[in-house]
Amino acid sequence: MRVSASRRRPSTLVAVVARIYRGGVAAGMVRPRGDAWSKAMRRAATAMGMAPMLAACGCTTVDPGPNFSIANTSFDGDYFYCHVEPQFIVAKHCGPGGPSDSNSCHFVPSAVSGMVLLDHPPVDCGGGDHPVDTTQIGTGSPAQSNLEAVSFEMSKDYTTAPIYVRPSGSGNALYHPRQIFDPGDVTVIQLLSTWASK
Repeated sequence: MRVSASRRRPSTLVAVVARIYRGGVAAGMVRPRGDAWSKAMRRAATAMGMAPMLAACGCTTVDPGPNFSIANTSFDGDYFYCHVEPQFIVAKHCGPGGPSDSNSCHFVPSAVSGMVLLDHPPVDCGGGDHPVDTTQIGTGSPAQSNLEAVSFEMSKDYTTAPIYVRPSGSGNALYHPRQIFDPGDVTVIQLLSTWASK
């Protein structure tokens, strides 16, 4: 006898149990009575409820999506304190903004969605590449907070980093209210490309 397609592939575990039961009865098996049948159906229902959870536990990979990035990339702190912060962040007025910005830039947390900066005296590097007074850059210091905030906007490929794309006007204008520097600004390119390589 030929079995129809709908009977060949039961869609649920309960259907499988029912089919096995019908097959057992047809083969002369004794039908479980009362409590035994209820237990069998409860077990089938429990197994059916557990199946998606067990399938989910078997997943060993996650698709990171198109905007995957590694946020914990670290960039050289000394180079930031001695070059990037004074020659880029401070020189371009990223914290207070320009005269027409009415203090609505990165020193004001409620005015920006990212890269909140703290005002602090310049880190003394003695004209070199390393801070002279390490108390200025210690844990919890404004300088360290700025390093963390700016590093989060930096990338090993500085041309795709928000710290370059947004204020240069290379990206979507919604990300930054005005252009701070030209995309071809040699000083900015040199600073960011050097920092990216450290």
